Amino acid sequence: MAILPQHGYNAQTLSYQHQASPISTAAPLAQYPVKFKPTGYAQFADFISSDKELAVYCRFDRTAARILLVLQSRLLFKQQQLDLLDEEDAAARKDDEKFLSSATICEELRQPRSPRDEKRNQLYDELKDALKEYYELLKVQSEVLKLPSSPDRVRKVLTKYLKHHECLVGLGEKPYLEHQKELVALRPAKGEDRLSQFLRNHCGWLMKKDRGPDRQPWDRVFYFPEARVAKAVGALSVVMAGLLLVGAIISLYFETRPAPRLGLLTFWTILFAFSVSVLSTARRSEVFAATAAYAAVLVVFVSGNLATPGSNPGQ
Repeated sequence: MAILPQHGYNAQTLSYQHQASPISTAAPLAQYPVKFKPTGYAQFADFISSDKELAVYCRFDRTAARILLVLQSRLLFKQQQLDLLDEEDAAARKDDEKFLSSATICEELRQPRSPRDEKRNQLYDELKDALKEYYELLKVQSEVLKLPSSPDRVRKVLTKYLKHHECLVGLGEKPYLEHQKELVALRPAKGEDRLSQFLRNHCGWLMKKDRGPDRQPWDRVFYFPEARVAKAVGALSVVMAGLLLVGAIISLYFETRPAPRLGLLTFWTILFAFSVSVLSTARRSEVFAATAAYAAVLVVFVSGNLATPGSNPGQ
């Protein structure tokens, strides 16, 4: 299910007043109705949960980078302490077996003979725990950075909802109003081609679908199924594919002059490459390969029909 804000809406001209009702803890729960209108975080959570595409949250890039830098500095400090111990081991006399035992024999570390050995053991344990924490955070941050950014359409919906209902006040609304570049989508809409994005952003009202009262928390949002977007993209793709093939064949068949034919061949080839890049998620190499194959077919057609209709090629 996709969402789209209705046009002609000005959030600054609307006002919303919260109504708080006292709740007696001694009253039985059976006296309260099953259906109630939540406020605050509960209200915004209900709105976000009404559609999977609204699952948008802050990534906290600056905070994550700072925590990683702190962990990295702690590791560097402990690594420096371990390097100092290694330098002392390297500078020690070779005949000092007691001093070098912990540096050369791993089994000696299990039974430390001196405070130096205990310090080395403690450094190993601290480095192990710090590295584990650091690597886990690096892996999580790598996965978080792969999450796609929320589209402008979804951010506008969330911003208008917050300004209209004022359900979050203070720090809770800042990620959606002031730090929108850090918002990520947990479940973005399928279909990343430009045509699908254009239909969602500008033509969603043509594919909107009414929902039940329990799933329509705000009447200023259009809901339209992704299946309708996929069908529209598929239909337009079929029409465009037929136009590119049939149109090119017909125009090249009736045009008999060589120079205009080359111009038409160039025009249809460029149009095909543009259509593939817009109607699909093909990579650059795939666009080049498909365009080359399309151009080769047109060249074969032109080379086999160079003679003008009604003329004798043998003369």
